[in-house]
Amino acid sequence: MSRILLLLDDRQNRHLLVNTLAQTNEIVAPEGLSSKELEKLIQQPFDLCILCSVMLKRYRQALHARKEAEYPIVLPYLLVITQKQLRIINYNSLHSIDELITIPIVKRELLLRVEVLLRSRLLSQQMHTANKKLLMEIEQIRCLETDIRSSLERERTLNELKSRFVSMVSHEFRSPLQVILSSSQIIEQHGDRLSLEKKQQFFQHIKANVKKMNQLLNNVLTIGEVDLKMLKADIKPINLSDFSRDLIEEICLTSEQHRKIAFKFYGGYNDVYVNENLIRHILINLLSNAVKYSSPENDINFTLRCQDGEAIFTIQDKGIGIPREDKEKLFGLFQRASNAKDIPGTGLGLAIVKKCVDLYAGSLELESEVGAGTTVTVKLPIPQPAPVYR
Repeated sequence: MSRILLLLDDRQNRHLLVNTLAQTNEIVAPEGLSSKELEKLIQQPFDLCILCSVMLKRYRQALHARKEAEYPIVLPYLLVITQKQLRIINYNSLHSIDELITIPIVKRELLLRVEVLLRSRLLSQQMHTANKKLLMEIEQIRCLETDIRSSLERERTLNELKSRFVSMVSHEFRSPLQVILSSSQIIEQHGDRLSLEKKQQFFQHIKANVKKMNQLLNNVLTIGEVDLKMLKADIKPINLSDFSRDLIEEICLTSEQHRKIAFKFYGGYNDVYVNENLIRHILINLLSNAVKYSSPENDINFTLRCQDGEAIFTIQDKGIGIPREDKEKLFGLFQRASNAKDIPGTGLGLAIVKKCVDLYAGSLELESEVGAGTTVTVKLPIPQPAPVYR
C-alpha cells in the first residue's frame, strides 16, 4: 500500500481526496499543524505528495530538499491548481512538480494521475535496486577478473621460475657430476697404478664437488623455508665479531683459491641476541659472492659496526661489478648479472640475502660499478646487548 501525503489548505478539497484515495492507499492529511511540525512531517517517508500552490510556496525549500534526498528514486509531487492560477503561474517555480491537476477535480482523472505517478516511483525503485545489483555483479566480475589475472601472473611467474630452476640445476649439477664421475672412474680403472698422493687429489675433487652440490641444494631449501616461514628462529646471545671471523675462516677453507678477507670491528659492544640462522645465510652468501666475483689478487673488506641498536655489516670487493640495469632484478630468484654468464652460479645468493634481511626487518643497500667492484651494506636490529658473565 502506497503512502500519500496531502498538503492542501482547502478543507473541502482535502476531504474529497481523502475519500477518493483512502480505499487503496494510506493517506496522511495533516490539519492544524504548525510550520515546524509540517516540515518534520515532510521528512517522513511517503510515496506521493499532493499539494496546493499555497503549500508549495510555503514549503518549497523543504519539499525540494526532500525530493533531492530521494534521488535517483522518483518522489512525485502532484500540484492541485485552479484554472486562474494556471494562467498566471510562473513555470520556473514548478521545477519540483511532476504533474498538475486543475480544480474542479475530476475523480477519474485524479485516480489516473495518481496511478501513473505511483507507478513511476515503483519503477524507479525497481530500477535503482536492479542498478545496485548490477553494480555489485560488475564489481564481483572485476574482482574475479583481478583474481584471474593475478592467478595467471602467478602461474606465468611460477612457470618462468620452474624453467630457470631446471636450467640452473641441469647446468650447475652437470659439471660437479662430471668431475665426480670422471674422478671415480679413474680411481676404479687405474687405482692400482696411481700414487697415494694422486688418489688423494681425486678424492679431494670428489669431496669439493659434493660440497658444491650440497650447497646448491641447501640454497634451494633455504629459499623454500624462508618463503614458507619455516626457517628455524635461532635467537641466542653470540659474539658477533667472533661469529664473523668464524664465517670468514669457513669461506676461506672452502674456497678453491686462497683469498684474503680483511675484517674490522667497531662498536662499544658485540655480545648481542640475534637470529644466528638468518645472519649466517646473509653473510655466507655475501662473502661467497665477493670471493666468486673478484680476482684472487684483490682483498675483500668486511666491516662490522654495532651501534645505536643496529648491527651494520659492510662487505666490499673489487670484482667485476654489476651493470646498472641488472641491480634491481638480482634480488629475484635465479637472476644473474649479464656480465657473470661465464662464472658458475645459481642466481640464488642475493635472493636469499634479501629474503633473510626482510624477515629480520632489516635493510639492504647495494652499490656497484662495472669493473670497480661491489659494496653491500646490511643493517639488522639488535634490540639489546646480551649479558656477558665472566
